[in-house]
Amino acid sequence: MASGNTQDGQNTIKSQETYTDEQKNEIMRRLNEQRLVRQKEKQEQKEQIIPLDTDIEIQKKGYDKNEKREIMRRLNEQRLSQQHYREIKKRRTENKKIYIFSNKEYYKFKNLEREYYILIEDFKKISGRASIVTLFYKTLSNEFKKKDILAQIKVYSDKVFVSNDVIRIKFQECYLENA
Repeated sequence: MASGNTQDGQNTIKSQETYTDEQKNEIMRRLNEQRLVRQKEKQEQKEQIIPLDTDIEIQKKGYDKNEKREIMRRLNEQRLSQQHYREIKKRRTENKKIYIFSNKEYYKFKNLEREYYILIEDFKKISGRASIVTLFYKTLSNEFKKKDILAQIKVYSDKVFVSNDVIRIKFQECYLENA
């Protein structure tokens, strides 16, 4: 038989390719017990609340008016900052002209030495950290060529900062063409 006894009295089931119904039920019962024990431990950890201050009166009292004002002020600053960031992000891409070449959508950069285009998906990936982005430009024979540049955005500005040389970093501001 495939099962045996261990020192702690529990039956063990040796590894094999097929199991009997009795062995399958035993395995499922053990796995369920282990799952329930883990769930109970997680629940107990969530329920344990460790007070930061040992003074019981302060714990019952809660926050005073000044603390509440300070918390509300911080939350309001955070909300305004996020709202401002969303507005600038929207201004960067709202009412911009979209070009379609070979079934792909592009924005066109203005204020650069030539007409550069960027895929809309790539533009959405530009963040506050400088990263390499692929721009496209047309040659005289109307073929598309690629150029890798460094690009980043600033939280306070609706412009994009671009460095043509990946090695010698010198950012210049540019913007997308309006519709």
